[in-house]
Amino acid sequence: MNKFSLLLLVLIAAIPTSAHLSAQTIVPPPPLTETFFGETVSKKTAQDIVLKQMNFVSSRKAYPASLAVIQKHEKTIREAARKYGVPEDVAIGVGLLENGGSETAKSPSGALGVFQLMPGTARSLGLTVNSKMDERRDPAKNIDAGMRYLALNYYRFGDWGLATWAYHAGEGNVAKALKLYAQANHGVNLPGIKNPEVTRSYVEKHGITIHKLLSSSAVKTLTKKLNDDSAGYPYKVLATSTLFAQGGNGVIKPPFKPNKAEASVRAGVIVVSGTKRL
Repeated sequence: MNKFSLLLLVLIAAIPTSAHLSAQTIVPPPPLTETFFGETVSKKTAQDIVLKQMNFVSSRKAYPASLAVIQKHEKTIREAARKYGVPEDVAIGVGLLENGGSETAKSPSGALGVFQLMPGTARSLGLTVNSKMDERRDPAKNIDAGMRYLALNYYRFGDWGLATWAYHAGEGNVAKALKLYAQANHGVNLPGIKNPEVTRSYVEKHGITIHKLLSSSAVKTLTKKLNDDSAGYPYKVLATSTLFAQGGNGVIKPPFKPNKAEASVRAGVIVVSGTKRL
């Protein structure tokens, strides 16, 4: 067992699982909603934000093709998520948002594969990326590396909302955001990613959620400089996770006339035919 595997042992405490129930079971919304928003944000506020992002991500041109890729590899994604202690809703949400519509899609920035790994990130996770071979093109290896990257970021920050944002913004920017927040709100000088124990302790002590962090005026000075609506990324992951749980369907356009599934989201539940996703 290598050093990374030993570090991941701390993540195995609570792994979300799937339980098969009868058809049309009413289940709670993804548990990461509360993780991302915290207990002080109203359900209506959280739901409105998620619904807005559901409209956005499901209207993207590549969305149907991306959905097909994640549905094809759902079993592999869930198995890898359980292997590394990643919540399955996070895994599915990140995959559906990241994927560019194929197993080998390459972004303008150079990210490639099912989980859109950058070359440097892939190499740091043990994949071979050079002019002769690019293991990011292997769906199983790409998915496994994506789950390890999420798990590693959870080890760094101790919160799945922060770990999710780090997948897009990079762990360095999340560490900078936490440093700005800690200085502005508590006069604390965090050491950054070099000392994850101190960072995790601060996050736990002060109940830092990704929504609380991104809502901070001190942190907005950083996020305004980042590209691709970086601050919206965690909310888009909530949206893609919710869409996938509903079967991947639905652009909700005003005036809002909800069907049964959409009304369930408004009411704080999701109707899933045949499967309960915890």
